[in-house]
Amino acid sequence: MKNFSTLLILLNYQLMLFLKQLIIKLLEIKNHILTQTEGKMKKLILTLAGIFLTAAMVFPQGYVGPLKCLTCHSDKQGWSSSLHANGYSMQLDDTHTMQDKLGIVNDYDQNSIDDFHDGLDFNTISSVFDPYKPNAPVLAYSTQNGYTIKIGEVTHKVYLTYGGSGYWKQRYAVKINTSEGESADYYISPIQYNEKTHEYVLYHADAWYDSNDDPIYTNASTLADASQNSRSLAKGCSGCHVTGLEIAGQDANGEWIFSGAGVLDESQYTDLNNFYDINGDGTLDQINVGCEKCHGPGEDHAVNFPGDKSKIINPATDLSVWQANNLCGMCHSRGHSKPNGTFGFPFNDDNLTSWSVGDIVTDYYDYAAGYWGDGKNSKSHHQQFLDFYRSGKPNFQYHNVACYECHDPHGTAEHQIVTEVEEEDSTGNPITIVTENDNNTLCLSCHATHGDFTDIPVEWVADYQNHISDIAPIVSAHTNHPYDPDGTTSASRCSKCHNPKVAKSAINYDIHSHTFEAIAPEKTKIFQMPSSCAVSCHRDIENGADPIFNIGVDADLGDWTETTDIALADSLMNYYGPGGIWWDHIVKVERENSGIPETYALSQNFPNPFNPATQINFSIPEASTVKIVVYDIVGREVEVLVNDYLDAGNYSTSWNAANYASGIYLYRMETNGFAQVKKMILMK
Repeated sequence: MKNFSTLLILLNYQLMLFLKQLIIKLLEIKNHILTQTEGKMKKLILTLAGIFLTAAMVFPQGYVGPLKCLTCHSDKQGWSSSLHANGYSMQLDDTHTMQDKLGIVNDYDQNSIDDFHDGLDFNTISSVFDPYKPNAPVLAYSTQNGYTIKIGEVTHKVYLTYGGSGYWKQRYAVKINTSEGESADYYISPIQYNEKTHEYVLYHADAWYDSNDDPIYTNASTLADASQNSRSLAKGCSGCHVTGLEIAGQDANGEWIFSGAGVLDESQYTDLNNFYDINGDGTLDQINVGCEKCHGPGEDHAVNFPGDKSKIINPATDLSVWQANNLCGMCHSRGHSKPNGTFGFPFNDDNLTSWSVGDIVTDYYDYAAGYWGDGKNSKSHHQQFLDFYRSGKPNFQYHNVACYECHDPHGTAEHQIVTEVEEEDSTGNPITIVTENDNNTLCLSCHATHGDFTDIPVEWVADYQNHISDIAPIVSAHTNHPYDPDGTTSASRCSKCHNPKVAKSAINYDIHSHTFEAIAPEKTKIFQMPSSCAVSCHRDIENGADPIFNIGVDADLGDWTETTDIALADSLMNYYGPGGIWWDHIVKVERENSGIPETYALSQNFPNPFNPATQINFSIPEASTVKIVVYDIVGREVEVLVNDYLDAGNYSTSWNAANYASGIYLYRMETNGFAQVKKMILMK
């Protein structure tokens, strides 16, 4: 029997190895196949790839914890100081007070002592809690009770903090103190400390105060009352932050009980406060994003078959770009679980099962994102995945762009930007480029030799400091601005225009857009939203000592309807707006009516033949990224007319061919599996 069991293990191992090698080969040829297939065939290929990949990944095993991984992968040590590793921190005492990423850091009076130790009483100061006086929160710390928050007559103990990295904010997770004892679940208090401004803001105060501004929880409250609090850690936060999440269901009081994956040797974690026994069963839980959140359980790879790469998942080589991006999207998106909307993260809430590495977000999640009025750019935070798929990058026909090409999950740079990439030089040999966001090398490492940057060889980017004077005029011709990306003005920094900060995590605005749209000033007038020009540079310039347009000081960064905002938009549109001197390369897409078409359609241009302009109508029955490109008769790209994320509807665009020779041209529409090509004749 023992020999037979051993044989089964070996057979299973060989089967898994075969399946994995098969999927790797399939993924190697996928991009080539997909560029030559459309519609149902493309979907069939992706489906087959998913089936094989899933089969290759299903090998039930246990978790080992990140310190086991790092014993071999010491080059990934940067993860340990990342925000992935340090989102939640245990705060049972004040060992780490005022330490970023580790301890409680709230310090509104900047006296270098956290406000719990200071005994901050919101009833005695003017703050956002004024409406709740005399029952505003009171903070305290004692050796006996630890960190506590008193609201009304009830004192709740702080067990965990979220944030405190120095970038955005810190929140405080408590167990609700009731007449029957402490709650089983953890709940986020109404107190949020913004680290950049050293101010407090309300965080869902309606979960703690009733419509009369009185405390919801009193000394008579029960555990059943606690379960009604909408700021549950189990329901709202655990899915993204906990590695190996398991939700056991609800207890007799209606509270949700959850746990995370364990670790192999708990003695190694004694001094770490980013691991914690979250469910009180006596074993540590991985309460943050660890290695196995993205690579899958590591027991086989690290213990049973040490070093066997077929027993672990490398998203960069074992997943398609679509799957790898969805892996990031499981957390960097906003919505509700399927099918019942019970949880605020991707999850099957019918059978209480989570996603696995390689799964697709929409199988577990209904999106409920917060957008500006244009319906494209995010206004709320942790929506980068949704932004990204409103750009043309992940579906670019020549190269599907992956999140990990710009972000290194194991890196230590700010925002985990990659610090080094390998490209091909002009002779086809590999060349290493040291990359930074602020000096444009991150963007130019890919965009050099293409489009407006055709005349920038990769070698210049790799030897950036010695070629700044060569690169500057080429980039400036694209931006119409001086070149000072990492200087005092940040002029011509790619991300200032294409990744402006327009979303809010703690303050307006502290999160970069990932649509890669250079948001035009006319959107301020149409949708009451920030433009790249205003939010990245020109609002501050007009509010400074040397304004350019002299439109006056803008008082409120969060309000884009003020007279000063409209005046600034009008001034900027003289340059970057319809009819503006930098606008001749922009093709406007206009919505024809409010009806929703039943099918995708690309109409014949009219007039046809034409000279020099013609109109093209098209329809999309669901929101999607639409690309319409003009080609010459031999298939060379002439001009991109549309490359944008659009809502369902009927649209028109136009092409002014004044600068092109007479002849036959082709125009091709591609969106969401639909593709169609038509001819048109330019006759001068």
